[in-house]
Amino acid sequence: MSSELDDVLAGVKAGKLSPLYLLWGEEFLVRKGADELVKVLVPDAAVGLNLVTLDAGSPREVAQELATMPLFPGRKVVVVRDPEFLAPKKGRGDPLAKAREAWKAGKRKEGARRLLALAARAGWGVDQLDPSAARAPSVEQWKEELNVDLAEADVAFLKEAAAFCKEERISAPEGDASALIELLQKGAPAGHALVMAATEVDAKNPLVKLAQDKGHVVERKVAARHKDLDLSDIAKEFLAPFKKKLGPGALEELKERVGGNIRLLQSELEKLATYSEGPAIERSDVVMLVHHAREEEFFELSEALQKRDFRGALSYAEDAMGQGTHALQLLGAVASIVRTLLESHEWLTRYAGGTPPRTAKDVEARVFPKLEAELKGTKRKMPNAWALTFSMKAAAGYERKELLGALVACAEADLALKSSGNGRLVIERLLATVCLGA
Repeated sequence: MSSELDDVLAGVKAGKLSPLYLLWGEEFLVRKGADELVKVLVPDAAVGLNLVTLDAGSPREVAQELATMPLFPGRKVVVVRDPEFLAPKKGRGDPLAKAREAWKAGKRKEGARRLLALAARAGWGVDQLDPSAARAPSVEQWKEELNVDLAEADVAFLKEAAAFCKEERISAPEGDASALIELLQKGAPAGHALVMAATEVDAKNPLVKLAQDKGHVVERKVAARHKDLDLSDIAKEFLAPFKKKLGPGALEELKERVGGNIRLLQSELEKLATYSEGPAIERSDVVMLVHHAREEEFFELSEALQKRDFRGALSYAEDAMGQGTHALQLLGAVASIVRTLLESHEWLTRYAGGTPPRTAKDVEARVFPKLEAELKGTKRKMPNAWALTFSMKAAAGYERKELLGALVACAEADLALKSSGNGRLVIERLLATVCLGA
């Protein structure tokens, strides 16, 4: 646990309550930290009565809830998750992600309110959400005003959400934070606390400054680039309950295998702590028990492209970009998958007569002897028989000219992205070209 969060929790346990706590940074760490803070602030017996969670509340609604006395005596805590009124207008991952996730999860009211709060920052109301409406902003305006790359699926989402808002008479949450700022400056009722958990915040936001002046700001960021990633403190936090530590080389090996996936890191460390008998988790334990998640990161995308499943590939890409994966990373994955398919197609034609092998034994008998001769003298290893079986079967679903065309499309997508093209639209077009030959 970061020393800063440790200090905050220790202060609360000692009876030092602040009216405002802001935790921001990596989503999993922020949620985990906020949960720990809430457990210390509100005893289990009072959670149902003295804890209020607002997932898409406006500043005015938050202020009203924070000022309202609880039904029973004791502390009252209001938790706000990923408030739009704290987020920067531009320069963040995917501004639509939270609204889209809530909508897909069946939380339509929350999704609609998050969408409306985002649109309101550009001065757009419910009547302008439907892309087919007369006064609806263009794709270019969404990008310019809010840094949102609208894809085909988003257009459908906006249309559905607009209709839902009108049916349910949902209006845009007020973005004006003055009511909440005024309450916090004047002073919330004694024993009342606001906990805000956010992945991204605007440093110039007056509420951020208020948290620094009158409360606590806990930053839980993780480096985006792999080479800058430092998991040492996080690993110590996760291992503390097990009274275990990482031996020489174990952390480096773990970093190579899980990357910056903090949720997966916790899961793997818990598994390692349970398995290892001694006080230290050794590098050999990591090698034995932890898979190369970074190498398998795009497995789902690979499977969709092998099956020419455009919808599946697009859904994966949208989710990945919503979680911060850059379009260039997805492009690199698509290009790698297409090159593998093309190579498998060449081997299928050259060594299997164009007929896909049925089993791994078939590959070993018909393909491996000739392939081994081709790869002899190179630094390349022989592929796994099962993997090559599946890859050849997938390659048989494409014509050679389609795969060559897909490689050309990857090069064109690379140029478009490096020329400030719309990332979501470029990837969507590329996936359509690969899967549908469009």
